[in-house]
Amino acid sequence: MKKLPIIVAIFLFLGFASAYAVKNDVHKKIFGDDSSIVFLIEKTLGHNPPALAKDMVGKNAPAFTLTSESGPVSLADYKGQLVLLNFWASWCPPCRAEMPGFIKTQEKYKDKPFTFLGVAIEDKEDVLSYAKEIGVNYPITYGTEDAYNVVSSYGNPDGALPYSILISPEQKILHVFSGYLSEDKLEELIAQNL
Repeated sequence: MKKLPIIVAIFLFLGFASAYAVKNDVHKKIFGDDSSIVFLIEKTLGHNPPALAKDMVGKNAPAFTLTSESGPVSLADYKGQLVLLNFWASWCPPCRAEMPGFIKTQEKYKDKPFTFLGVAIEDKEDVLSYAKEIGVNYPITYGTEDAYNVVSSYGNPDGALPYSILISPEQKILHVFSGYLSEDKLEELIAQNL
């Protein structure tokens, strides 16, 4: 029977420590504001957690400006076009696998109000070298921290790649894709939304 007061004391201590940690945003400092863990903690507590992919469809696409070889690129530059925003990296095998299909599709729709916009989550040299090697024919931005912040704002706080967002000409989010996006699926989406 002497163990019961100790167990109760431990549970009370953990409860107060957890409440203090959440009240002072310790969980956000440890895991980052946009982490899935923070999402679960906030959701459990009934707070408004950061947006995740499933919550993004139908919302306005978050504005951003990132660096490209030819200067700053902003999502606002593509208002009036259907945009496939693709987050990728040259070291990511599924990203590399889907890009030849993107290149073919971009060529096919080059005279239509459609474009790909690539956001590479890595440094300039690797991005530009790989893009040149495979003949990327659509705009590509690059960066690490800035690009990561953008992918987080689009519902991917863990930065899983590849990750693609189909954005309407009015810049609303139509579809979210985590993982490899096939040419056939892409063609179907373009046909439905162009």
